[in-house]
Amino acid sequence: MMKKEWSMKNLGCMLLAASVTAVMMTGCGSVPAEAAESSGEKVVIATGNSFAPYCYLNEDNELVGYDIDVLKALDERLDAYSFDIQGMSFNTAVVSIDSGAADMVAFQLVPSDDRKEKYIFPETSYMYSPLALCVRTDSGILSLADMKDKTIYGTPTTYEYVLLKAYNDAHPDTAYEIVAVSDMEVADMYRGVSNKTVDANLTYQATFEKVVPAIGLENVMLTEPVIIEEAFYMIAKDKPEFRDAVDKALRELKEDGTLSGICEKYFGEDYFTKYADMVQNSLLQ
Repeated sequence: MMKKEWSMKNLGCMLLAASVTAVMMTGCGSVPAEAAESSGEKVVIATGNSFAPYCYLNEDNELVGYDIDVLKALDERLDAYSFDIQGMSFNTAVVSIDSGAADMVAFQLVPSDDRKEKYIFPETSYMYSPLALCVRTDSGILSLADMKDKTIYGTPTTYEYVLLKAYNDAHPDTAYEIVAVSDMEVADMYRGVSNKTVDANLTYQATFEKVVPAIGLENVMLTEPVIIEEAFYMIAKDKPEFRDAVDKALRELKEDGTLSGICEKYFGEDYFTKYADMVQNSLLQ
């Protein structure tokens, strides 16, 4: 998923913020009513509606996915709050929290330095996401160390781009060329690898496994994970009590195995156990 920082000024911001509120009210996907109803202070959660298997719409126009199940588990655990979970695009989710229309964004995000200046984050992550390389089956590439003098897609507004650049800076002897792209669909990135436009693409394992069969590419493969990225909730700065409550509940959901069970449901294995040692590693080192 592309993790972008977004801002708008003056009239443009006012109009877009208004449109966000309208979209959220008219519905671009939400949890079933019976799942959303609970007592407590209402908090609006902005999440995705087309980012399978994390947060997407099913055939009944209901939000489903790993992120949605975790949010429901949190909602059940936090008696003092009532979650209103709304599905939308990533850019709209960011505008919604900036405008005050949403209190939290759940979109497989990382707490970059820029984001920490504008938002607050729990100390506890809610997902471990393996990032690997999409490469051609005949490329011989198995890791970033094999990428010397080769090319890889990167979107400058994403955290993944920061990681790729940092690795290059730290390993000049095996440096690769980052081919900058903007708003390119992940399927087109895979096609670019397939047709030799570039040599590789840094991607989520779960996204690769879903998209590549759907677009019929047979000459690409996924390497072993090169980094394990922790996903965090991004919360409005005026909600520190809510942030602390979410953090406490997430720790409990990890400790009692709830998150592991949801992970196994959507990914077939427990990432929290499998990648516990790798999660401390970083391309930034």
